[in-house]
Amino acid sequence: MQSEDVEPRMIGRPGTTLIGVSGYAGRFFSKEDVFPTNYIAQVDVCRFITKRFAVRIGAVGTGQFGADDDEVATGTGVPAFHASGGLLYYFTPESQVSFYAGSEYWAQITRRAERDAGSVLGTLGIHAAISSRASVFIQGGVGANLSRGDEDELQTRFVAQMGFRIKL
Repeated sequence: MQSEDVEPRMIGRPGTTLIGVSGYAGRFFSKEDVFPTNYIAQVDVCRFITKRFAVRIGAVGTGQFGADDDEVATGTGVPAFHASGGLLYYFTPESQVSFYAGSEYWAQITRRAERDAGSVLGTLGIHAAISSRASVFIQGGVGANLSRGDEDELQTRFVAQMGFRIKL
């Protein structure tokens, strides 16, 4: 096994695979509905396919606080299981700290509304290596549902996320 003297701290390079765990809060907004705040746990795999681009896929579970008991049990913003996938662009991936930007698609798997087409999310973040194998990240994002709400309104989403990744 190589020590950190031989294997430097860096986020990634082509072929690097990272396994991540994160937790965060998110919320949907629309002019017609008030949605509760969700807490979210995510497990993901991130793979650098070029020097700067990484593909990320994940499994996401959500719960909520601040909800009314009378709320509908399906649709946007309810506790559910999601699958996600996206593409990230790292500005300086072969360094110890890198900013990144990307986009993701989320598909709600459970408790899904009939006409749900998923949601897209744009993200900005910072990723820092704390050892040759471990790293931490913080990111924020904004996005929207691809299908409209019951009153044909646009539903937007805001998220704030933090977690860690282990390099394989």
